[in-house]
Amino acid sequence: MIVPKCIVQFSHILLLYLFIFPAWGAPSEANFPVCLNPLNVGYNDWPPYAWQDVQGEAQGLDVELLRTFAEFLGCEIKFINVPAKRSHQMLKSGALDMMMGATKIIEREEYAFFSEPYRDEEVRLFVLDEKKDKLKLDQWQDIFTQKLRLLVPVSGWYGVDYEESRERLAKENLLVLSPDADKSVQMLTYDRADLIIGDAMAMPYIASQHQGVRLLVLNPILDHNSIHLMLSKQSMSAQQLAQFNRAIKALTTNGEIARIVHKWQQISLAQQTKMSNQHGPFNRLYAGLLTLDLAR
Repeated sequence: MIVPKCIVQFSHILLLYLFIFPAWGAPSEANFPVCLNPLNVGYNDWPPYAWQDVQGEAQGLDVELLRTFAEFLGCEIKFINVPAKRSHQMLKSGALDMMMGATKIIEREEYAFFSEPYRDEEVRLFVLDEKKDKLKLDQWQDIFTQKLRLLVPVSGWYGVDYEESRERLAKENLLVLSPDADKSVQMLTYDRADLIIGDAMAMPYIASQHQGVRLLVLNPILDHNSIHLMLSKQSMSAQQLAQFNRAIKALTTNGEIARIVHKWQQISLAQQTKMSNQHGPFNRLYAGLLTLDLAR
């Protein structure tokens, strides 16, 4: 079949315009500029996921993962150390563009986009190692039947069992609140409570910074969470969310996320098995852990 010359010429002109002006063609997420400016990322000290070292630099599992996502997308990241409650207010206003290590709950979706999950975490109960033979707990209800005092850091999500029992715990004088996980460990050693609740990796890691303190994890798994990035709806767009999801998918597929998570699991395990009386101030110790030669 002979195609008329005018149609051929028009087709060539159309292709030329689509090449010179790609925005006239179908939109592509891959071509969307992800970060026109450096992204302000809020974090608070929550080892081994994130903390500020003695040089003022952000370190940790989530920090390394986000740096990897940013490098994949060609973004520049500025980490800002800020208390947990204030960071959410700053995310709402757009003063922060992003936060890491977030659990997806309805209240937060009012002011933040949630990425696809990039890792998991568990919430567990712990007891001081020296008291492990005096306390047996197989299910959440045992806290009430045995009248066990529970230490809970004020900021965090600890699962449905805790949320539904919080008022009852307080009413029966079994709830002891603390400012953060580090203070919770100190209070536990001073016998202010019988149990402590927290993240399965972070709580033993933090406890190991205190001389002579070792925690034993108990049987109940109170919550198993998928962990996300939070992007401010005030300063970030749905297109930028799609690009970070693209990075998460690609780095999950090629095994890079699994490699980084495994590395930090090994660092955490090594930290927990060290002799407590050999530990120095925790900031110096954390910095030293980064030099461990772990198998990839």
